[in-house]
Amino acid sequence: MKRLARGAAALFLVAFANLAMAEWPERPIKIVVPFPPGNSSDVSMRLVGEKLSTRLGQPVIIENRVGAGGTVGTAYAAKSPADGYTLAMGSTGPVTIAKWLRPDSLPYEPTRDFAVVGPVAWAPQVLIVRKDLPVANFREFVAYGTKPGNAYNYGSSGNGTTPHLVIAQMVYQTKLNAEHIPFQGGAQGLTSLIGGQIDFMSENVPVVQGAIAAGQVKALGVSSAARIPSMPNLPTLKEQGAKDFDLQGWIILMAPKQIPEAVSVKLSGALDAIMKMPDVRQRLNDLGLVPMDMSRTELAGFLFAESEKWKHVVENSGAAQTTR
Repeated sequence: MKRLARGAAALFLVAFANLAMAEWPERPIKIVVPFPPGNSSDVSMRLVGEKLSTRLGQPVIIENRVGAGGTVGTAYAAKSPADGYTLAMGSTGPVTIAKWLRPDSLPYEPTRDFAVVGPVAWAPQVLIVRKDLPVANFREFVAYGTKPGNAYNYGSSGNGTTPHLVIAQMVYQTKLNAEHIPFQGGAQGLTSLIGGQIDFMSENVPVVQGAIAAGQVKALGVSSAARIPSMPNLPTLKEQGAKDFDLQGWIILMAPKQIPEAVSVKLSGALDAIMKMPDVRQRLNDLGLVPMDMSRTELAGFLFAESEKWKHVVENSGAAQTTR
């Protein structure tokens, strides 16, 4: 009799849990963005959040928790309840780079602590130089920077950030004479570039497109393997002789690992529908981003490959030695 009672109680709890999940969401959902408001990742998540709110019938709130290259907010999300009400924006830095920069102190493990909801966008970068630098394209840029007696200094949004590592890998491949000067963010680095205090930098399109349009800096190439819709006439670095060069950021939606499967499926389906909307795709292109067309299954394999790729980039840059 006791066994029957326990069995009935267990079945009741399972049925109750399934019913609760079927009714999800019943209250507002939060997406943790580990970067400041206004940058490309934040804007893309606000766009996704707005569309998710419409589809799911509940407010979707963007919560910016910044610090330590995105690891502060990501760690917070990893420790949040896995009930579908706290999600996280994942990106190249905190998901695939941070574990190689801080192998002994990262407060989360991406594959252990997060489940993938789905892809959002690629975030390619643009190589820009000060407007009076006597080069017109990437080949001239490399020739000038490897000539005996010449030396560059370049800026980034911080040591070990994606913009820093993109440039560090380019310097490693081309053997440029270049010294790294880290700033507190891409906007600060751009101000120094416009002022002539540094020679070049690489950044996401939204950060630099205004300065490029105004003629305050010169754009020499795109870091991705393919040209980007927002700058179709700007060739890639790979086109201009950077062998097999394809480094860019990306933005995905994640959830704490133990999120119920029913909620995960519902979320993934909603995100997939959103990413097929023409107005969403156009808005991402306008932001200098590129819609990331990939299934959830493909995304899991992609993240593993990305981790291995960025591991070698970090090793080549030497950045991990200065972040421990």
